[in-house]
Amino acid sequence: MQSDILRITKEPLTDEGIVRYEWQECNPVIGTNLNSAGEIRLTLESQDTFNHPAESYMLFEGRLTRANGEAYGNDDAVALTNNGLMHLFRQISYSLANQDIETIFHPGQATTMLGLLKYPDDFAKAQGLNQL
Repeated sequence: MQSDILRITKEPLTDEGIVRYEWQECNPVIGTNLNSAGEIRLTLESQDTFNHPAESYMLFEGRLTRANGEAYGNDDAVALTNNGLMHLFRQISYSLANQDIETIFHPGQATTMLGLLKYPDDFAKAQGLNQL
């Protein structure tokens, strides 16, 4: 007597569509102060999630102060250099399972050059403003 259990006659149905994204907050496990030199490390522990690094972003929150620690007033004019926050970092590394995937030295200069090549030079009307 033969069993039909292992007789597969139909193609398996595979659904590769992504239904939705869920954004998750990830706080640094090492270093949270941009005023002092050191490492800032974000770690995603083993979870039942699939992460899409190309769609991720970093949100910086803080207060801009003068060199003497005094806060700027609401009427004070302050200007940051293009892509200014990236100039705060000397190196950015992306690792997966302790294996280096990509390392960028001088990310402020590297991402500014990439943005100048990628976006039109009409920053007032184009996507150039997305680069800070």
